[in-house]
Amino acid sequence: MLKIHILNVGHGDCIIIEFPSDRLTMIDINNGTEMDDDSINEVLKEVSTTSTLSELLLYLKYKAGNISYKSFRESVGYSVELENPINYLEKNFKDKKIFRFISTHPHMDHLTGLSLIKDKIVNAWISPNNQTQDDSKLSEVQVEDWKLYKKLRDHKERKVEDIIVISPKAGSTDNFYTDDGIFVISPSEDLLALGNNPNNYNKLSTVIVVKYGGHKIVFAGDSEKETWDYILENHKELITDVTILKAAHHGRDSGYHSESLKVMKPKYTIVSVGKKPEQDASNKYRNYSDNVWSTRWKGNIVFTIYEDGTGSYETQFDR
Repeated sequence: MLKIHILNVGHGDCIIIEFPSDRLTMIDINNGTEMDDDSINEVLKEVSTTSTLSELLLYLKYKAGNISYKSFRESVGYSVELENPINYLEKNFKDKKIFRFISTHPHMDHLTGLSLIKDKIVNAWISPNNQTQDDSKLSEVQVEDWKLYKKLRDHKERKVEDIIVISPKAGSTDNFYTDDGIFVISPSEDLLALGNNPNNYNKLSTVIVVKYGGHKIVFAGDSEKETWDYILENHKELITDVTILKAAHHGRDSGYHSESLKVMKPKYTIVSVGKKPEQDASNKYRNYSDNVWSTRWKGNIVFTIYEDGTGSYETQFDR
């Protein structure tokens, strides 16, 4: 049985995969407790039935600390809570180790909380990059997250902090990958160079395909056009007729690639943030996918696939 947990972590990504081999895998992490301001404004536009003045007053009370985040979102008719991935791990997997943590690329909405799971990680996938961070713009926890990430990324030894660090590239084969039906289709050497210069790290996103029970699942990180162009040219067969696509770059236009979508034709497309009025590509995805779901409205989404190809899904909310 293959089980895929796509968590509702707000503006960010966190995916947990249970493989039949019992090798638990996590792709990215974002440990946030409240929505960012942009996301709050997007939710207000879509769910609120109050007047603009009432919305503004509620928002000002929340920002001033006069009402809690929970009270604020419930007042505007939004009941979906963000998931804390640390608590989720504890609740569902207790003391189980994360056999592989896959960092798709070096942005904090994919790394926040890394230091909190350090003792659980056996192997970490980190692509070479030259990203830097301004500590003054990070929270205390994020400073520790970045410090650990940088230490792992810039390692001189294969093992750092008791974590084995590897950097799989497109086409990489290893018994652990093949045993779990994992195919690495990005980044290539050219994409690594492109992502590091001129510093658009989305372009060096790690992209994998998991094959199981006759199904293909694509996890796309924050891939953009150049990444999809490379994948389509070099790994078209692996992305033909996909069951589940974890949409690139939170469902934004920058991660949307119609030529690849025509090939993938995903039955389910999962967007990890949801409607973004000026950048959202959800409606475009519907041209190629029967079901386009957002964690913002569905909450956590869990797919279960059995060896014979049958399967099911669960969502926290039916919206």
